[in-house]
Amino acid sequence: MSKRKRGTHGHGSHGPHDDKPHGHRPHDPPYRDPDYQRPPDHGHEPPDNPRYPDSRIYGNYASKKPPLYVPHPFEHTCFKPRKEDYKPPTTCDDHHDDELCVRKDHRTLTADEQDRFLNAFTQINAMNALGPLVDIHSNSIHQMHSNPRFLPWHRIYLLRMEELLMTVDPTVCIPYWKSSEEQAFPSWLLGFTPTVNLNGGAHTVTRSIGAFAFLPNAAAVAAAMANGTFNTFAPALEGVHNSGHVWVGGSMVSITTAPADPVFWMHHAELDRIWAEWQAANPGQNPTLAGAAATMDPWTETEVDTRDITALAYTYV
Repeated sequence: MSKRKRGTHGHGSHGPHDDKPHGHRPHDPPYRDPDYQRPPDHGHEPPDNPRYPDSRIYGNYASKKPPLYVPHPFEHTCFKPRKEDYKPPTTCDDHHDDELCVRKDHRTLTADEQDRFLNAFTQINAMNALGPLVDIHSNSIHQMHSNPRFLPWHRIYLLRMEELLMTVDPTVCIPYWKSSEEQAFPSWLLGFTPTVNLNGGAHTVTRSIGAFAFLPNAAAVAAAMANGTFNTFAPALEGVHNSGHVWVGGSMVSITTAPADPVFWMHHAELDRIWAEWQAANPGQNPTLAGAAATMDPWTETEVDTRDITALAYTYV
């Protein structure tokens, strides 16, 4: 996940004497092949963008003047019960800093846990907090694909989404989609295609499941896990990631829209889970990032901060 990830499609014309077999240049792949040997050029400052009103979630994109459509500061958002028969909700005054958020295989979620995730996703979208987070992923200035920043950057991106979901329901942690084992799309998400307000306009999630690729299988994941250095493991895992995006299709194929689909977050949680497992088996193997490239902009966390998921207050089961 994208996620995140991808190139553009286009056509070029050729003259009548061109010896090419047809008049179309080859399409760029939706997700470019990674080159981890070239250090990322990261000398740019992110733009000041008033669509990002909460620096805790949106990092240094944040503006002191929130956009008009934000109904109230996000820090005042509390748990929204979905049913009259709910147990008393956790209040906004309670703190959970001493607890780990437990990310689970989505197949083990109860019906109530599924509903809570979908409810929280719907709530943050309804208050127009989701769109700005999706838009961050569309800005290539962050250089979060096809280089060593891919895994650590998306680890922080997942955290920001999880924090946003928890402003609605403190019990929600992002589940993971173990697609290599499951070889199917999560059935409880099939009918959930939200419309998200993005910087480029409203976008309704679409999918073309299985039309253009195959899901990576367990052997592909095992092959990635067999790499002994980060600079060989990370691009192999990013290849698994790319295939998952293309297999889902629709919104998931574009970096500008992929995070609007909830399966994006579950796909990337699975990639993050695999990385965490690989880290435990390969201690001391980390991305070689320095200077500005080591900061997971637009947030303040550095690559070093991403090495321990327990320190980031979550775990996988």
